Amino acid sequence: MKKYFFPLLIAAMAVLSCGSKEPSGVVKALADPYGLQATVVSETSASLSWQHDGVGVEGWWVFLRKASEGVSSLPLNQASPLPASERSYVFEGLKAGETYYFGVKAKGASAGSAIVYSDSLAMPAPEPGPEPPQPAAEPVTITADAAGFAVEFRSKSVNGEDVIVTLGKVSANKTVQIDRYSIGSESFQSYTDWIGPYNMKTVATTTQTEKLSGFVGGWHASNGDGTGDPTAVTESIEVFLDGSELPSGTATGSEAKVVVHNKVEALNTKLGESKRFTICEDVTYTFKESRLYVRVDITAIEDVRITIYYGMQIANGFCSRFTFTTDDGDVKTTTGNFNCPGKVRDMTGYSTGGHCVIAHMFDEGLGTFSKATPAYSALTQYYGAGNGKGYYMLIGDMQGTSSALVLKKDNTIYWSGYYEFK
Repeated sequence: MKKYFFPLLIAAMAVLSCGSKEPSGVVKALADPYGLQATVVSETSASLSWQHDGVGVEGWWVFLRKASEGVSSLPLNQASPLPASERSYVFEGLKAGETYYFGVKAKGASAGSAIVYSDSLAMPAPEPGPEPPQPAAEPVTITADAAGFAVEFRSKSVNGEDVIVTLGKVSANKTVQIDRYSIGSESFQSYTDWIGPYNMKTVATTTQTEKLSGFVGGWHASNGDGTGDPTAVTESIEVFLDGSELPSGTATGSEAKVVVHNKVEALNTKLGESKRFTICEDVTYTFKESRLYVRVDITAIEDVRITIYYGMQIANGFCSRFTFTTDDGDVKTTTGNFNCPGKVRDMTGYSTGGHCVIAHMFDEGLGTFSKATPAYSALTQYYGAGNGKGYYMLIGDMQGTSSALVLKKDNTIYWSGYYEFK
């Protein structure tokens, strides 16, 4: 065995000795640049500096990437590397407010260093200019008689015309609703509801078997239309100016609010021994900034099934034309009966005398249209030439063929929007 030991050991050492030599043709990479510093020069330029011993360097490539972008191996100056003596570079044409990484790579005769990037650098955002002056909010004057269920708002439109809106006990129901309004030289006396009535019945059966169609609440009495016995009552109203209660008198401020507390019967609880209220309806009118904001909260006294509910309407009975604007910006115009597809946010009625009423529906509560037919969210009906009325569609459809909303006892639904007269 010994006679083989020394030859094997010598051979192994020879192999190790050969392996320690650098093979011919292998190119050694350059050392990486270090000590990178990126600094802002202006809103749209930055400087990058670095350090290097310069051994083997024939030039420099520089790199730029946004914080939102991936790394690229393509240098900005691919066609013209920086001279070997350089240790800085100024990047121009940067975007104010954007965050960047700046990189550099040493270029050698046959090989280069790795690309080394600086820490991120956020370019300063431009200083905001002065805010444009905001027009002063138009004051509103309110005349209140809470005990007499009467309120008047006086203000200016966004175009500077005089606007007057009054609330009073109207219709066969004698509930507090929009009684009249005037804009400039035109005025209108309500003969129908602005805040929609209900096609609804109680879930529980009743003994009433007649007059089960039509609507209740709003302008609608026991015959299902505007005639008959009351189907609703206003129990009380509250009046506020700039947050303070104003039960009576006239005062001026920036925000006037009236809360109307109603109760409404159902179609099968409006007559005889079945007669009873089935929902509470709180209507809040807030006049501010040239608009009449409206919010309606509906709370069930017992389980009810609501088949048709329009909610917000334009009862400007002499509208000759309507436009609808959906939340995706689509605009449609009509001068006749029309069901508007999409989610309508602005419904505008135009009078022959030149003024208009905008009814805007906020995207919340029933205003998401989740309880209504997907076919349309607003519509018009004409009751004679130039005598159109606009309706939102918040529950079901106008034929009562879509799925109804069952509102359980003590549960509440709502919608909100505003009217603008100009």
